Amino acid sequence: MTQDMAWEGPKWLYAFLLGSCALLLYGQSSLATKAKPTEKYFWHSPPAFVDFQRRFLGVFFLFTLTEGLQSVYGEAVYEHYGYARREIGILIVTVHAISLFLGTFLGVAADCIGRRRATIFCGLLQLVGCLARQSRNFYVLCLASVCQGLAISLFPTALEAWLNAEHERLGFRQEWLSRTFWVMALGMGIAAIGVGAFANLMVDRFALGLASPTFVAAAIAALCVFLVLNGWVENVGTQPAQLSKALVNACQALTDRRILLLGWIQATFDISLAAFQFLWTPTLVADGRDIHSGMIYAYLMASLMLGSAIAAMLLCGPFNLRPESFLPLIFVAASLALLVPAYDHQEIGVLVTAFCVYHICVGISLPSLAYLRSIYIQNDRRAGVLSLYHIPVHMGMLFILIQGGILKNIENSTVFYLCILGLLSGSFALHSLDKYRQLTNIAAGDQSTSELHRRH
Repeated sequence: MTQDMAWEGPKWLYAFLLGSCALLLYGQSSLATKAKPTEKYFWHSPPAFVDFQRRFLGVFFLFTLTEGLQSVYGEAVYEHYGYARREIGILIVTVHAISLFLGTFLGVAADCIGRRRATIFCGLLQLVGCLARQSRNFYVLCLASVCQGLAISLFPTALEAWLNAEHERLGFRQEWLSRTFWVMALGMGIAAIGVGAFANLMVDRFALGLASPTFVAAAIAALCVFLVLNGWVENVGTQPAQLSKALVNACQALTDRRILLLGWIQATFDISLAAFQFLWTPTLVADGRDIHSGMIYAYLMASLMLGSAIAAMLLCGPFNLRPESFLPLIFVAASLALLVPAYDHQEIGVLVTAFCVYHICVGISLPSLAYLRSIYIQNDRRAGVLSLYHIPVHMGMLFILIQGGILKNIENSTVFYLCILGLLSGSFALHSLDKYRQLTNIAAGDQSTSELHRRH
């Protein structure tokens, strides 16, 4: 079957998803224009906050482009170099193994060496890794995997830690963070669509080779380093600056039941998303079906953008809800969407619809979970805690890659079922977190009342 005959879905779906996203964002903008004078502080940002937001988002989106350009033709580059599936599997497993065994400590170290320095180091790792992927030598490609594994341990951990600490230092309102988070999710979808189109243009139109997008990624990584060097100030979490102290602080934070619950919630979400990215294409091309993967990927990213627009309405107005109140339902909806491929349904239209629903849930969850992390995790140990959150994710992906991708001991449907169970447990943990918060607020109110009575 030729590419022209490949299944690419209904033509109107992409326009519908983007149109719905634009309509929601326009509606929120209209509400901001009509806001009462007493509500202006919430809807309208001061110039200082806008400038701070732009400095951060510029670097974040460039890092997103760097990662996207590396992943578009990730495995295809290795196949083009002539490597077998086993060798490609080793290169991919190396990324997650390095992230688990070395990257965790590097992420924790960001709290003591400084988040700005850690972000610069992340950019340098991306730069070296992208240049190393231009080589056909297996050991040089292993070096590229090591650099990538260390880099994904710092991105977005170090960037998020810097954002929260600098936001607090500058005295901005806590609720304004939710604006930055939903814009990050929206921009990720836009960047992913743009990266796919640009990479295809380089490879198909200009015939620059499958490795050419990673060379562009190296240039963008260098630009990231330049912008951080010239636009960010340093903030350090752990004092004194000792790795052992940072690690102890991060582990102590997990003794707080709320932070531990949030860690489980984050892990279940991240594992399901990582597994989906690994399995969605094999699921659609099962039984020899031919698909237009680039077009379907655009549907998924447009769905993510729609979800981020919904998150903006839920978090920033007009609803102004706490994430714990609606995320349990979103996790349930995501698990139901994954039930379709887990059941091994073969109708491609139904599969793509389920995948779009799942990505709408992802678009809602990304900024909502980020806002929850900003509320519960202390800034002096934020990077360390986020690094510990990633441990079960890398362990889960190593299990999936080795048992499912290399040894073929588990079916794709089994992986989807495990993700469903994880998301359902995450929904229960979110409900428990909300209940714990309510009980804590009631106890705090009772204590304040008792102190007031004693004074009188």
